[in-house]
Amino acid sequence: MVRQFQLYRWLRFIFLLVAGILIVIAPIKSFNIIIYIVSSYIAIYGVLSIIDGLSIRKTTGENNIAIGLGVGALFLALGVLLFARYFVPLVPPVLGIILLVNGINQFRDSHEMTKRVQITPYLDYFYSALLMIAGIVFILNPSKTIIFIYQLFGVSLIVLAFFEIINSRIYHN
Repeated sequence: MVRQFQLYRWLRFIFLLVAGILIVIAPIKSFNIIIYIVSSYIAIYGVLSIIDGLSIRKTTGENNIAIGLGVGALFLALGVLLFARYFVPLVPPVLGIILLVNGINQFRDSHEMTKRVQITPYLDYFYSALLMIAGIVFILNPSKTIIFIYQLFGVSLIVLAFFEIINSRIYHN
């Protein structure tokens, strides 16, 4: 079981590092490759989960959730492979609308607070203005913002990969 746990960690490390580096270096060119990598990762996870489930069933004679999770992961991998290209372009405008609404609500809440407390919340106004500007940029220029978000995602994947290695070493000892 510990060996399998380490195997999953190494699988996550390799996936996170490779995907993160590809995204940071070539965000536009790597998009299709990342879809295949994500789909492959989920499929490999599904196969390993099915193998674990069958091993547990063979050892204990009981059914377990690992087989179902593995089959679900295989279907999810197929879904990612088939539909990811269609949903990604929707992310910036939806995120922009969320940021714009959040900025407006933040401004309204800050303004309402001035009626109860005799302080002008300049930082809250500034923060709400930044949220509204970011929302408008995401709505009006989704292609540039999706590349920026995608690169931030790549950097976070690289950081997570190194956390996986650190955690692997902690659990190994």
